Amino acid sequence: MSALKSGVRGGGFIRAAATLAVLLAGAGAPLAPAAAADIGYVTSQDANTLSFVDLDTMTIEASIAMPGEPAGIAVSRDGTRAYVSQPKAKQIAIVDTAARKIIGEVTVGGGPLGIAVDPSGSPVYVADWYSHTLLLVDPAKRAVIGHFDTGKSPSGIAVSKNGTVVVTADRASNQLSFFAAKTGQVIARVPVGERPFGVAFSPDGARVYAANVGSDSVSVVDARGHFVIRTVPVGSHPYDAVETKGKVFVTDQYGGTVTVFDAGTGKRLDQLDCCDYPEGIAPSSDGRFVYVTNWFANTVEKIDAASLKIVGSVDVPDGPRAFGQFVRAAPAAPAAKMPEAAPKTGG
Repeated sequence: MSALKSGVRGGGFIRAAATLAVLLAGAGAPLAPAAAADIGYVTSQDANTLSFVDLDTMTIEASIAMPGEPAGIAVSRDGTRAYVSQPKAKQIAIVDTAARKIIGEVTVGGGPLGIAVDPSGSPVYVADWYSHTLLLVDPAKRAVIGHFDTGKSPSGIAVSKNGTVVVTADRASNQLSFFAAKTGQVIARVPVGERPFGVAFSPDGARVYAANVGSDSVSVVDARGHFVIRTVPVGSHPYDAVETKGKVFVTDQYGGTVTVFDAGTGKRLDQLDCCDYPEGIAPSSDGRFVYVTNWFANTVEKIDAASLKIVGSVDVPDGPRAFGQFVRAAPAAPAAKMPEAAPKTGG
C-alpha cells in the first residue's frame, strides 16, 4: 500500500525473555525471580519482519516474517501478546510473544495503521486511515466488533492508563479525538497543529502530546480540560513524541534529530543530532532510557534520558517503523523450587 506508506512518512515495541536470577533463602525454599528485562518489538516495513530486540544488550534475539508491510505495534500489558498492523494486507496479526510466532490474523479492510490495546487485553484499537474510523477488535474472537467515528485519516492512538479514554490523532482534520472507551461517546475534538500523527499520554495522564508533521511542532493538550496548553516548536516533520523523567522526546523525521523539551515549561533542552529519519520512539519500562527507530539507517538507538547521550545501538532489518508502544517489560518467570533435601539417616 504505497499511497498509505508515503502518507505515513509524513507523520512504532516491549517484551522480554525474562532472565531467572535467584536468591536462595534455604533448602527447599522457592527462588525469587529477577526483574524482567525489556524487549523491543520492531516492525520493519520494507523487510516485512518483526524483530525481538533485547534492549539491555542491544542485540536481536529473533526475527519473524511479518507480511503486509507491518507498521504499527502494540503489546499487551502482561507482555504475552503483540499486535501488528499490516496496511498492505489490510489486516492485523496476533503474535504469541513467548513462542514468537503469529497465532492469528484479523482482516479489518481499509488501511490499518496505528494500533493500541486496552490495559485489560481487549479490545485492540486499530486506526483505519481510509474509512476514518477507530476499529475495535476482539482478539479472542478474531473479529471486528465495533467502531468509533474519528476525523479524517486517523493515525496514532493513545489509551489512558486506566483504559477509560482513547485518543486518536486525526491527521487530515488537524485534531485529536477523545472517546469514552466503554461507549464510544465523543468526549472532545481538540484542534491542534497541522497533520498530527503520533499521539501519547504523559506518564501521569494529565497531558496528551500530538506530533504535528505539517507545522513542525508538538501540541501539549490538557487531557482533562481538552484544550491546548502550549505549542512547542521542534525539528522538521515530527513523527511521534513521548514523555519520561520530566522530558519530552520527539522524533524529527526530516531533521534527523530528536528534540527534547521540558514537560512542565515547554523549554527546549536539546536537539540531538543522532538519527537518520527517526520514526518510532518509546521509553524503557523504568523510564531511564528512550529508544528510537531509524528508517534510513536501519538501527534502533538507545538514549540515556538523564544525560541525553546515545548509549547503545543495534542494526535491525530494512525500514524499521515501530509505530506505537513497542517497548514492554516481560513478566517475571515463575519462581522455581529447589529439590527437597534428602532426609538424614544414620543418627
